[in-house]
Parts: sequence; structure tokens; C-alpha cells
Amino acid sequence: MNKYYFFLANGDIKRDELSSALDGLGLPYEINYLSNEKGYLLADETFAVMLQGIVLMIHDDIGVTISFLAAHKGGPLEEKLLQKSLAYFPNQCLFMSDVLMKEFSFGDFSSLPLLSSEFKGVSHELLLTAGTFLRCGLNASLAAETLIIHRNTFNYRLAQFIDKTQLDIRDYHNALLLEIYFQLGNPH
Repeated sequence: MNKYYFFLANGDIKRDELSSALDGLGLPYEINYLSNEKGYLLADETFAVMLQGIVLMIHDDIGVTISFLAAHKGGPLEEKLLQKSLAYFPNQCLFMSDVLMKEFSFGDFSSLPLLSSEFKGVSHELLLTAGTFLRCGLNASLAAETLIIHRNTFNYRLAQFIDKTQLDIRDYHNALLLEIYFQLGNPH
């Protein structure tokens, strides 16, 4: 499953230099520009690790400060966190949970309503399934046993949660984002 790697720079990006640096990773990606300073990449989850290793080189090549934010989709929360990432983490590739935790460390909880809206409309049953999966250390068999449901039923519900939210919580960073929601953003 591809991730979005949103990027934002504090000035115009030299597109050829950015593409050249990214091509050097030898990994497939698609690049889309939203403006002269902003855009996103579509690439798999392994791209983040490789990208982090070259962000400073990209900064040197394109001549501006840039930050990348790995996310499961685009929306208001991702847009806000991208803006914050450039301020908090210049010339880095990070995940949404990284930026949220930095915000929280400053006593800024302004992103919680946006995080909560990510899960609005998700049924109690699907949230219970996802939460149990987290509490069981991402162990699907243990989660199914804990919920007293068949493993196939658990897998079906987990797939429904992933389809509904576009958040694949089998990935650590996505699971952490959901855990932040459960701990701080969930009104129940």
C-alpha cells in the first residue's frame, strides 16, 4: 500500500534537482506538485527510511529548507501537520505521530479535533476491534480470542476499519496515530 509523502519548502523548489535526488534512491515513486513550494510523493512504506537518509542532501541541492510528512491520506489534519513539520523538523522526513507529539510537548492540543474527525463515523464495533488489536500488541489471533470472535471475523472487521479510515494499523506509525486518538482525542 502506498503512502503519501507530503513535502513543503520555505521557498521555490528546484524540481529537476529534487527529482534527481529522489531517483538516486532507486525506489519507485510518483511526484505531484501542488505549488512551487509544496507537493507530495506516492511511494511504499520503505521509502521513508531511505528518504530520511538524503533529506539534508536534498536541502543542499534545492537550496531551501524542506520537510516531508508520511501520511495515509491527505486532508486538513495532514495539511496542518505538514505546516508544523517545517517549523519543528526542518530537513527531515517524519510521521504524523512525530509532529503531534512535538505539538503536545509544547502544550498545543489544537490538532486533536482534526485527529478526532479522522475517526468520526467509524462504528463502535470497528473502533473496538482496532483498539483490541492495539492492546494485544498487533497480534490478530490474540485480539480475536480477546473479543471472543472467530479469527476470520476479526480479520474482516479489521479490513473494514482499514477501508473506512484508510489507516492500516498493522503499520507501527499508523497504530501509534490511532493510540494517540484513543488516549487524547477520543471523547468516550
